[in-house]
Amino acid sequence: MPRGVVSGSAWASALAFFLTGLFPFFNADGYGHLAQGRQIAELGRVPTVDLFSFWKPTPQPWTNYEWGYDLVTWLIYDALGANGLILLKCGALGLLAYALVWLAYRLAAGATVAAPLTLAALLLVLPIARFRFTVRPQILGLVFPAVLLLGVSTLYSERSSSRKKAWILVGLGLMHVVWVNAHGSHLFGALIALIFLVLAWRTPAFWWMAALLALQAIATGCTPFGFSIVTDAVSHLARAEFREVVVEWAPWSPKDPARLLIGPIVTSLLVLVALRPVVRTGRFGLGYAVFCVLLCLMAFRSTRFVAHQVLFTTPFIAAGLSVRSPVRDMGKSMAVVVGLAILANVAWTSRLVPAFGFGLGEARRDYPWASAEVIDREVENPRVVATIQDSWAMMFAVPKARFLVDGRVPFYGPEFVAKVTHSFADPVAFADQLRGFDVNTVVVDHTRADHIPATELLSQSPAWKLAFVEDGHSLFVREDAAPALAPFRIVGPGYRTRGLLEPSYSDAEVAVELSRLDARSNGGPMRGWLRGLQSLRPLARDGERAGLRRSSNASERARAREAYALLTGAANIYPGFTSIELFRAMAALSACDIDDAREALGRARLAGETRGTTLVALEVALRAGDDAERQAAMQHLERLRRQPQTRDDPWVTAIAAEVEVRCPE
Repeated sequence: MPRGVVSGSAWASALAFFLTGLFPFFNADGYGHLAQGRQIAELGRVPTVDLFSFWKPTPQPWTNYEWGYDLVTWLIYDALGANGLILLKCGALGLLAYALVWLAYRLAAGATVAAPLTLAALLLVLPIARFRFTVRPQILGLVFPAVLLLGVSTLYSERSSSRKKAWILVGLGLMHVVWVNAHGSHLFGALIALIFLVLAWRTPAFWWMAALLALQAIATGCTPFGFSIVTDAVSHLARAEFREVVVEWAPWSPKDPARLLIGPIVTSLLVLVALRPVVRTGRFGLGYAVFCVLLCLMAFRSTRFVAHQVLFTTPFIAAGLSVRSPVRDMGKSMAVVVGLAILANVAWTSRLVPAFGFGLGEARRDYPWASAEVIDREVENPRVVATIQDSWAMMFAVPKARFLVDGRVPFYGPEFVAKVTHSFADPVAFADQLRGFDVNTVVVDHTRADHIPATELLSQSPAWKLAFVEDGHSLFVREDAAPALAPFRIVGPGYRTRGLLEPSYSDAEVAVELSRLDARSNGGPMRGWLRGLQSLRPLARDGERAGLRRSSNASERARAREAYALLTGAANIYPGFTSIELFRAMAALSACDIDDAREALGRARLAGETRGTTLVALEVALRAGDDAERQAAMQHLERLRRQPQTRDDPWVTAIAAEVEVRCPE
């Protein structure tokens, strides 16, 4: 097999990685880093104290060990927008892929079949690693180790000249200066150098590796913070508490995708298969074997290292298999293997695309951008409490805001982050937190069950007002922080009916309040929910308290079906959300679309039985059930009318009054 196959495989891998990374900018961490970079650019220096939070009465010392990445990415974003960052990231991923293929070739001691085999293997693991291909400084933690390992392979090579090795050494030293000022994974680079230093003992490579490690040590101090820049980077690796507050730092759990467990297991087994052949090629192969074992341990300790493991072990595995028959003798048959890998990659990636999207631009649906606009315009000195991810995004969207906690977990410490995070579920602790820290702005994620207590507390407090509602978030502002801002009286926080079905509000009043949201609403689900309820107003028996009556004419039936369609749009984004599904079921039942009503009712019951699901099920049976189902429903209705806790329920009373109302066959 000609040596040109290696170069071709490397370029093909680079193209595959480039395309895999081509998805919109959506990660909240990326916006937090942009906010930090913008601050550095505006100040003209790297701040040594925190200017984003108010968790302490005075600004606290803060070592931003990613300041270089923050500044550079902000300058690119400011000049070229998100697309500039995405394309730069894709180029970096291409460099990573190119380096991995050449690593396989060197590990295989020049066996060219290792290159296309690496290409095929990388195509198979790309869907597993894609979750780490976001616009974040972690991307450098993938690219720089690959470049470092290629450089180390040259320092180990007996055929490379001393002049070439000297230039490689200087280049790796300069790269480490950049790495130290861009991401805490530079410690990983030092660990790689240490592994290969130890295993180079009594070989000519030892002194080259010793010089490299010395340059890395010197580079660690070439920062605005001196050698203290490693403090935060070390702390979240050494302390287990950090893995309890940041999901990606924790090991795999049943909540995570199965591929993040199966991938590391299969990869670890293949490393064992490839171990002996590669180790026999020399000390560099032995060092890389130790490196692979370390990666396997890291992947099982934390899901954030799964991508490192499946990507960096691939050259090792390919090199080990390339010396074995029949792989060694495949020749042109390798093209078939690569072709099958391409098909598998396309099929697998296409199933995962909705989670990331594909293309350029910014995907902003998941964060409170519309609420941020309101804060920026209406609140004078916003002191914000929100989730870590939402605070990251709003740091960028509202430059004047200050936050109780954000994504800089090592800065706050895991205990404080956990305390703030858990406070949303504890009304007493949340109220104490609002008073103790003089919070005047709160963004709740109304799609999370643990945010319900905080939402109830703020909704019932006269000192707070609902300032905005969007797809996933509700914004509450303290009255004295924005006295000119009119509160929402009819629209409720999250997917609640509040006053939208109440006859005490006129249709004109409802329309005016909904129009305030249309101007900035973040996406379609909330609009679908609100417009759906607006359509159902004439069909509501007693506001939200007694369900919906059956439509009595073609116009009302069309209204109910319109509401069902609008609510279905929201349900498709938030499947199984009880209130959305329940009103979908009621809208379909009002239109006598029984199959749709039963389907929506089944989805509403996924989170458990409620008063609403029980009574809608009763109405379905009475209006459209067979004789046996209807008879059982009648008996159930009689029991409800006899029980003290339900006999005066307005919904039960309404069902009893309309017990003879049936849907046509």
